[in-house]
This record gives sequence, C-alpha cells and structure tokens, in this order.
Amino acid sequence: MIKRNFIEKVKMKLPEIVTLLLLVQLGDPTSIVQQRRNNLFISRTCSLAEYTRKGNCIQEHGRLLCRGGFTSEWMKGVNYEIKHLKVVSWPGECFNVARLRHHFPEIQYLELINCTVLTMFKGRFEESSKIEKIGLHGLTSLWEVPAELVSGMRKLRELDLRGNVLRHMQAAMIKGPPLLEKVHLSNNKWDCSDGGLDWLAIEQDNSTVRRRIVDYYRLICNQRLYKGKPLHKVMDIIKMVRRTCPAPCACAMTHVVSDREGAVIPMITVDCSNRRLEVPPATLPPGTTTLRLENNKINTIRMIIQNPHYKKLADLYLDNNSISAVKELEGSEWFGTFRVLSLRGNMLKQIPVYAFDKAIQVNNNIMHVMLGHNPWRCDCHFIPRFQSLLHKYKRVIRDQPDIRCPKSEDKSTSYAQISTISLGLVCSNGHVNMPISYINIVNIILIFFIVIIVSRFLYDWHMFKRTGKLPWLSSVLP
Repeated sequence: MIKRNFIEKVKMKLPEIVTLLLLVQLGDPTSIVQQRRNNLFISRTCSLAEYTRKGNCIQEHGRLLCRGGFTSEWMKGVNYEIKHLKVVSWPGECFNVARLRHHFPEIQYLELINCTVLTMFKGRFEESSKIEKIGLHGLTSLWEVPAELVSGMRKLRELDLRGNVLRHMQAAMIKGPPLLEKVHLSNNKWDCSDGGLDWLAIEQDNSTVRRRIVDYYRLICNQRLYKGKPLHKVMDIIKMVRRTCPAPCACAMTHVVSDREGAVIPMITVDCSNRRLEVPPATLPPGTTTLRLENNKINTIRMIIQNPHYKKLADLYLDNNSISAVKELEGSEWFGTFRVLSLRGNMLKQIPVYAFDKAIQVNNNIMHVMLGHNPWRCDCHFIPRFQSLLHKYKRVIRDQPDIRCPKSEDKSTSYAQISTISLGLVCSNGHVNMPISYINIVNIILIFFIVIIVSRFLYDWHMFKRTGKLPWLSSVLP
C-alpha cells in the first residue's frame, strides 16, 4: 500500500521533475532550479490574505486604504460597498488580481502605490470587471505590466502607469480595452533599443494608440543607446529606417546623437553582407553611416564613390568580394572624409599609393584601413612605395600582418609580410625586372634632347668665341 502511494506521488510530480531536469541541462543548475522553486512558491502563495497581520486598512465612505496588506476583516466574504481601493506598500512579490474581484466586486478605481517588491501579477481582470480606472505608481521592481492583465477589460477608461520603472509594453495593453481613453506613461525607464517598443513606430499619428497615450510626446528613452532622447523622435527614425531600407538588406539605428540645437541625428547601419549582391544598393536610408557589404560578388567601387546617397557614409566594409582596383578613390570627396575602409579578401594587386598617402594625411576622421588577404604585386615597381606607406601609417593600416605577397615559387617572397620584407629580395637583379612605364620612356627621350641642345649650344658658343662667326641657325634667322 505504501509502495503504491509512493508511485502515485511520483507520477503526480513527474512533469515538474522533467521540467527541472531540462532546465538544469540548459543552464546553471543552481540558479535555474532556485528560480523555478521561487516561481512555484510565488504562484502557490500569491494570496491577498497572506499579510493580514502586517496590514492596516482605513475605510472612508466608499474608499478603502490599506497599507502593508489587507486586514483579516476585509478578507472575509464579499465587500460590495468599496468603490475605490488604494493599496500602499504591498509587502509581497505577487499580487492576485483574480482574487481581488471576489472580495471587492464593485471596485471602479484601483490604485497600487509604492509596492517596491512587487514583481508579478497573478490572474487577470475579466471582461465583467467594473473597474474604470487603474493607477500603478512607484512599482520599482516591475519592468513590464502583462498586456493580458487589462486587455480584456470592457469598462476600463483610464490607465495611469506614471512613475514606475517600466521598460517595455505590448500593443495589446493599449489597443485591447474598447473604452480606454487615456493612458499615462511618463516617468518610466523605457528601453527604445531592444525592439520591445518598435510597434509604436508603425502607428500613425492619428491612430487609436497615439490618441490614447496622452503624454506620448513627453516620453523619454532611458536605456542604453538612446538614453535621454525623446521616445517619439526615436520611433520616427525607426519608422523612416524601415521604410527606406533597401531590399534585401537589414537596417538598424545603432546610435543617436544630438546637435547643438537639440536635433536628434541617427547613426544607421545597413547590413547587406552575405546577400550575393553583384552591385551595391542604389539607395540608403538618410543618415546611414555604416554599410556592410562583406561576402558578396561586387567587383568595383565605382557605384559607391559616384552615388550621392553614399556621401555621408563613414564606415564601408567590402571584405571578401572581387574588387581588383580602387583607382576611383583618387580625387573623390568621400576618400577625404571616411572613417573606416575595409578591403580585406579581395583581388587587389596594387593601389594608388600617392592617393592613399594624401587622403590619410588630410582626413581628420579616419580610424583605420584594412587591406589584408589580397594578392599584392610583389615587385620592385610597387613594393618600395607600398612598404613606405605601411610604415608611415601603421596605426591606421592595422592588419599589416595579413598584408603579404602571394604564393610563388620563390620561397623568400612567398607569403612574405610586405611591411617587413627586405627590398633587396624584390629589387635584386635576378628576381623581378622592374618594368619601364610610359612616363619614364618620355622622360628618357626628353633628357636625350636636352643633352643634345645643351651640347650644341656649348659647341656654337666655343666656335663663336674662336672664329667670331655666328652659328648657322643665327645667320639665317631674320
């Protein structure tokens, strides 16, 4: 008999045991099990009659003010005379709103004030609830009020949530109650950066949600990236970014700053990496500062440099594409103002060294340039100038250990780091012949003619001094 009872108890507890085992496997056993026990304890002990010894209640006509809990007299039977219930400093972590209607079925106004340890609500207000106004203030341990708590209330007209530490809110809380007219949300710790409030950006200015939030234009973002910025301006920018984000890219507002006049300036990142793009997007959201185009099939930067939508772009990542030349950068306006340029893993054999030198010198915004993992041309024509650039700007060109010669039969230069390679290896007579460029050929011809002219002048001057006869060319000229 004892054995049978034990087996039945184990079967009843089996779901909880399995849940605990799964939680232990997924994370830290001690913290997760303890959290599970705490939740089970709260859900079982969330009773309005739990703190009757600590409570102190005062009734005045149809109003009831209770501090530290309810006294036992108010937990016995049903109290039809109470229309306004004010609970101050509730001592528990849980408040059972489902049981509240049993004791106070005629409540029209409910207030919870300075309940600093309250972290959750049990149950929800039903459709038949007669409550028309709810005020929650000073709940410093509650980050979010569950939407289902009030979404089904048919008579709720005003919801006052000012002066808490709320970070998130679901749309159903405002859209659900059909008669809801006013929602107060100021003086909270709204988190505008994690997507929990992005549904506000979709709402039109004349939508039901906007009309119901009476202090919408006074709400302030208080968490992380947007701390201190007006919530409505952040939502407007998020809405703009969603509308102008080019397909198939992903866009996000990563930061905002304010100018001297207080205008909010967004910092937008457009992520088009791993999209198999052959050309960059034709347009970008206004205010885009970072564009990521890694791991695509782009073979030229011409469309980026010449596109007016890219003028304010600060950070450009073009890693692992098929770019073989960047001559378009020379003389471009963008090249003198950019902050980050990453060309790692492309097909670059050489760059316009003079243009890079000039741009890095005059650019006050530049942070770093990345050029590693390209098949650089390791000969005496390019390497000396390129190596000098690397030495001069080693704090800007930060991936120099990855800037190497390509694989070759010559083991002395194969995969050699260009910033440290000896110039004698690439400029030796038996290694790579330095090609003669067209400009050098022109210079040689000019030098040849100059030598001839100077020699002829010296000869004619000597002959005139000895014989007194003018040169032939001087005698025939008028």
